[in-house]
Amino acid sequence: MARVHKRKGTGLLREVFDAIPDGIIVLDLSFCVLSINDSAESIFKVSRKKVVGRPCFEFLPQEIVDIAKRSIREERSVFGDTLTLPIKGKERITAQAVASPIFSQKGNPMGIVVQVRDLSGAKFLSEKTLQEISTHTFEGLIAGLAHELKNPLGGIKGAAQILKSETTSPDTIKCAEIIIKEVDRLNLLLERLKDLQPFARETFEPVDIHEILSEVIYLESKSSKKDINFIENFDVTLPPVIGDRDSLKQVFLNLVKNAIEAVSVNGTIEISTRWITDYKLKGENAISIDIKDNGIGIPKEDLEKIFTPFYTTKRKGSGLGLFLAYQIIAKHGGAIFVESEPGKGTVFRVYLPVSKQEREDIQSGFLTYG
Repeated sequence: MARVHKRKGTGLLREVFDAIPDGIIVLDLSFCVLSINDSAESIFKVSRKKVVGRPCFEFLPQEIVDIAKRSIREERSVFGDTLTLPIKGKERITAQAVASPIFSQKGNPMGIVVQVRDLSGAKFLSEKTLQEISTHTFEGLIAGLAHELKNPLGGIKGAAQILKSETTSPDTIKCAEIIIKEVDRLNLLLERLKDLQPFARETFEPVDIHEILSEVIYLESKSSKKDINFIENFDVTLPPVIGDRDSLKQVFLNLVKNAIEAVSVNGTIEISTRWITDYKLKGENAISIDIKDNGIGIPKEDLEKIFTPFYTTKRKGSGLGLFLAYQIIAKHGGAIFVESEPGKGTVFRVYLPVSKQEREDIQSGFLTYG
């Protein structure tokens, strides 16, 4: 147990990142490699030290390079067909790749994340990740982490349940219910981590985005030490989106927490929702969730790297929050845009798709929400 506590946070996070079974390659706008994980090293038989900073076409098959280029050219995530790829020598694998661009609100590209899944039955997960990391380190780390966190989480939940049963105050009951719900969510995250499949248990269903945002605002307004002025500007005509509730809540918790850290003690954070009329996601209509703050802003040199895994300017930051948010939104068929001006503030815009038929039904009066 003591060994688990002595591990540095960045070391643990790197091992978690490397335990992801899909190959992940992060590229800059010159298609040079910013970062890759262990699975990408195993799939393409390359060394991280040798490829970081080098053009991706030196080791990526042309089909995947083309997908990355298309994602920038077409300004959207591009899912490739199943491919049979030559890796080195005569070895070939069956794989599928998706490339997702990052754009600022002004349309300036910021980078590309390429995710490659080996469909050929390759045993890189058991041979590399499990043997080199999980067997000796990862399983012990996760077991220790789960043990250390689940015990206090159980106590917190029990105390919240007692508080709820013994109070008559509506505000106290609501706070207790939020605590119980958040403990359950954290326990689920621990289980996902233990499975080495962070998104394996996602349940896609109709989700009220305004309900999630209201919960996030309430939670953060109660827990923050700052006197934040939260402004809600919700379009009540928006329909539910199809998604995983816990994953989407994690995204907006992260974005709101970042906004809180950026503003002053009496800062303002505006959260608004609206229909998108000038942008489509894979041909579908979309809604936007905007999180705007009047904080310190993000310098241009940092703005281009904020979605890169392990990149952080915070003294105690993990560098994974925005990277994981980007991955979650991409899996929902959406996109994240960011615009910032140092000294004036930042706005993150999350676009999520809504089917054309659903919007037409709403406009025709067949469906009503809100």
